[in-house]
Amino acid sequence: MNLLRFQDISLKWKLIIPFFFLAVIGAASLFAVSYRFQDSLIHVNEAKRLRDQYQYFLDDIVSKENMAMGLAYTVAKNPVVAAAFAARDRDRMIALLLPVYETLQKDFDVKQFHFHVPPATSFLRLHALTRYGDDMESYRHTINLARQTGTGVGGIEAGVFGLGIRSVVPVFHDGRQIGTFEIGLSLEQPLLDEFKKNYGTDLLLYTLETPGVKNPRIFASTMEKGLLTPDFFNRCYDNGEVVIQDGKVDDRHLASIAGPVRDFSTRVVAVVEISVDRSPTLALLKQYGTIAIVIGSIALVFSIIFIWCVSVIFVKRIREVVKASEEISTGQRDTMIPEESADELGTMARSINKMLSSLEASRKRLKSYSQNLEVMVDHRTRNLKESEKTYRTLVENVPMIVYMISADGTAVFLNRSIEQMMGVSPEQLNGHHSLWDAHIHPDDRARVVARREGCLREGKDLHIDYRMLHTDHHVVYGVDHAVAVYDEDNEFIRMDGIVIDVTTQKELQEKILQSEELETLSQISARMAHELRNPLTAIGGLTRRLIKTFDEADPRTKKGELIVEQVEKLERILLMMLAYIGPQSVHLLPADLNSIVLKAVDTVRSEYPAKDFSVKASFDERIPQLQLDPAKFKAVLINLMENAYHRMGQKGAMNVATRKIGEHATITLSYPVPFISDDDIKDFFYPFAVAYPFAKGATNGDIMDVPIAKVVIHNHGGIINVGKEAGNLVWIDISLPLKHEASTL
Repeated sequence: MNLLRFQDISLKWKLIIPFFFLAVIGAASLFAVSYRFQDSLIHVNEAKRLRDQYQYFLDDIVSKENMAMGLAYTVAKNPVVAAAFAARDRDRMIALLLPVYETLQKDFDVKQFHFHVPPATSFLRLHALTRYGDDMESYRHTINLARQTGTGVGGIEAGVFGLGIRSVVPVFHDGRQIGTFEIGLSLEQPLLDEFKKNYGTDLLLYTLETPGVKNPRIFASTMEKGLLTPDFFNRCYDNGEVVIQDGKVDDRHLASIAGPVRDFSTRVVAVVEISVDRSPTLALLKQYGTIAIVIGSIALVFSIIFIWCVSVIFVKRIREVVKASEEISTGQRDTMIPEESADELGTMARSINKMLSSLEASRKRLKSYSQNLEVMVDHRTRNLKESEKTYRTLVENVPMIVYMISADGTAVFLNRSIEQMMGVSPEQLNGHHSLWDAHIHPDDRARVVARREGCLREGKDLHIDYRMLHTDHHVVYGVDHAVAVYDEDNEFIRMDGIVIDVTTQKELQEKILQSEELETLSQISARMAHELRNPLTAIGGLTRRLIKTFDEADPRTKKGELIVEQVEKLERILLMMLAYIGPQSVHLLPADLNSIVLKAVDTVRSEYPAKDFSVKASFDERIPQLQLDPAKFKAVLINLMENAYHRMGQKGAMNVATRKIGEHATITLSYPVPFISDDDIKDFFYPFAVAYPFAKGATNGDIMDVPIAKVVIHNHGGIINVGKEAGNLVWIDISLPLKHEASTL
């Protein structure tokens, strides 16, 4: 019932409803793409900030280690201190160094101030004066390493008083090593509080709960709990991974990074978790979403207004001609129909006006000859015959199907236009209307038959649009309008109608849709290229300048070169994107389509001579010369076949065929693929949709890829469509007009 009601609505609404639906889909798609892009960009920046914070924390530990090393060397190289240490005079050393230790503890948070005698025995702890003489050789490896190498050793290490940042240096007197000296800094709460004050982020430092048990415990922190789970802790502690995650803690939206903290020997001894508040980020994402909705709504409103105006203009002329025809058929009109255009409706208006002029002349002659009845009857008879001949000529030559169907469904008249529109003669379809029904598209047949039979049964007018099949197998779109005819006794006797060919309008709609798709792709690509170019130039230039300041042996040189390499790769991709959005002009010349297709097939065969891959080609010799850009159109065909080759998995049989269908020449490319989804078909013309050497590694010159191929075909005035059939068989149809009406994007 709903389908029948839709068929009854006016042509204007039949145009408006699909376009409105497409406008809604376009606005929704634009919002989704914009929102996902902003969300991705925000997440990337958030992850970069977290990684920077983690690196700042590690750099802060290194800075503390270097400071402790400098303080340790300052004390160890003092000759007075070295002499007292050589004499093993603890009282003298306490008197000399206790004030120094108290100052360092207050100003630099020094926790350990410790002298050792060989091999690693505690001699003097200024931070614990009563505790000395214990042997630390078994667990204080920094002391052993400093004594053995005679140089300073620094880093994180566990000692008697816990985990800390320690720097151990040898002490010499009279050219002889007499022991070692150590300064230790805190790795506990003060360090984390200082980092939070400087960078505004919360930290949690985890260690193993007990040796050998893989459960984390909080060693020090600036917040009660974080997002780190035992599983992520073990990944960081065992594998040295850096993990980024987000979540919610006590109504706070957080993003955190967890990474290993290594001791002086690069062994993981702890895991640090750094957290930042995500509330500003989520608020910003919500704001971007609101803006996108507003912009999409405005675009939708303008689209609806534009569609309405186009539909009104398109339908207005048809209504005027139909109304005038109805008035003429009832004898209520004696003025001419305005001839406002040169299309089919204008041709029909001119023909009807000629008929009106002829009828009016006949009426005047009849009146002037009324005094001589026999002569006038003879003249009238001749005039009527001439009028009938004129009418028949008009009906036979009008560029639309004119028909009459009796009340029992028998076609009693069809004009010659049916030969051009459907490829059959009127004599073949005269008879029961089922002969006509055989040429209606199978998907529309049941609907049309039911509607016509209902109109014949109830004596109602018929107005319906449907598809017909030409004898050469191409589809013709038609609008069928018929009026019910009654006799003097008000009995329904027949139905007189016309069928208008609206195939050209349908193709125009498809071209408009493809133009809108190409415009949207161009705008998105141009915006992305603009946003990427300046940062890439700045990163590449700054990195090259930094590399020049490093020595070749400096490990930062290799890292800088890696950055430059990746930037150059992105610049090549950007160049390809710019090629996608650039104008694709064509230089049209008369050319043989079959010859161009054959050359493209031969090129692909020579490029891919594998035994398990083949290209089969068939050609329609009826195709005349077309207006083509031979070089670019050949490149388009090669690109589509190369794309197909890689989608096929580089094996299988590919079929290429040309055909002449009506006023168009078509090229059909079909090939099997291992698998392809509906989304793959939908995104077929997106850049980088399939991995293959589309640019042959080139960064200069003309670049041809599937998106550009679509633009080039459009600039030839053609249409390209992609679909799939059962068994994962992909087909690509390119339709080119025999009479060119190209446009350049």
